[in-house]
Amino acid sequence: MTAEEELILQRKLAKFLVSDVFHTIREEDILQQTREGCMHRGKHLTEGQVKALKKEAEAFAKSNFYEILMSELRYHARRKEQEADTEAKLVSARMLSYFCDMIKSKIAKIVDL
Repeated sequence: MTAEEELILQRKLAKFLVSDVFHTIREEDILQQTREGCMHRGKHLTEGQVKALKKEAEAFAKSNFYEILMSELRYHARRKEQEADTEAKLVSARMLSYFCDMIKSKIAKIVDL
């Protein structure tokens, strides 16, 4: 087998592993709001579970840990964006910033359920 053939097989194996073996989270695994209420992992949440989830999200958003964590992540995202000397590093820094925004947004949505 040539080096080129080996490389092709490695790429195909990597794609297979990422798409089929390690891709275990499906849409039904995430929190969804439907006409019937909220669902998580394919099961409807009770009113009590939704209230508890909202309370936890609100407490987390107001916690010192959350503030420290978000400040650290935003600091690193900003620093990495300023230091980026390749497009890949710039994209990576912006993804971290997007991740922070996504967490903030998701917590706000859960609080408003």
